[in-house]
Formats: sequence, C-alpha cells, structure tokens
Amino acid sequence: MRERLRRRYQVYREVSRKSYFEGEIPVADLDRLAELLYSGESSGTGVSIQVSFEFVANEYGLPMLAGQLSARLELECQRCLGAMELPLALELRLLVDASDEIVGKSSLDTLYSDDGYIDIFDVVEDELILAIPLVARHEDRTCNLHWPTAADDAVAEAENPFAVLRALKTTESN
Repeated sequence: MRERLRRRYQVYREVSRKSYFEGEIPVADLDRLAELLYSGESSGTGVSIQVSFEFVANEYGLPMLAGQLSARLELECQRCLGAMELPLALELRLLVDASDEIVGKSSLDTLYSDDGYIDIFDVVEDELILAIPLVARHEDRTCNLHWPTAADDAVAEAENPFAVLRALKTTESN
C-alpha cells in the first residue's frame, strides 16, 4: 500500500506493516544541500527530489530502508562558474541499527535511528550530498574559453624546462 510521504518514521512499526512511501521533497527543505547548489537565479526554489522507499526486513531479520531517489540538481561548474545540471538517480539500501558484527559482514551501509525513529529528509539529504562530485565541471571543457585544452597540454609538455637535462643523462653506471 502506497502512503503519503512524511518526515519521521518509526522504523519497527513500518517494517511490520511493510510500508511503502513515495512523494517529493522540496530542496528548500534541505538546508545543507541547498547551500551546495548553484547560487544563481534559481538557488533551488521549485526543485524537488522524487523519493520512493519501503521498510523491509533483510536476511538477518534487521530493518532495512530500500528505495530510489531522483533529482536534477543545479551546481556551479568550477571551470566556467556557470550553472551546470546534474541528473541523479540513486538506489537506497540501508540497514537500520545494525550491530558492528553485521556491518562487517554486510556490504550495505548502516543508518542509526534516534530512539527507533528516522528522519527521511535527513537520509535523503545525506545521500544526495554524498552523490555530488567534489569538483563539479561540465563534461565539455570548452565551457570556459580560458581553460587549457588537450592541445595546450601538449605545448606545455614540449616546453619542459628540464628537457635539456635529458641530454646530460648517461646510460653507463660507474
């Protein structure tokens, strides 16, 4: 059964009900993420993240959050300092309150609840922040005409000031 998206969930109750949720989270409600977005005209207003997830029990009987996120975020390109769209589609598979032993055996990340409750907005925000590249740049290097291209890299290599030392290098070992 599909239910309306809320901010907080009681994990063990939702696992027992095998609850499924979907909806949109406005970027404006995610302060840490909004700070990372392009500070131009839009600045995250009107942008939403599509979220769908369910609470299930995994093979160890532990609660798990499984779902998908999708968003089109606008970041600042570090080459041209202009807006750059970053489409994201993420799969969520997070154990909830797993012991250290199970965390060591499992390949899944773990989410720790606050007295049995999780804030899905915080989870979504953390996952999106982790998915954003450290240095956002357009794929096309020509977005900034002053940025060196591959041809410029070859010229820089040919003008190596230490190239003269290559002629002094001997192959004999004494």
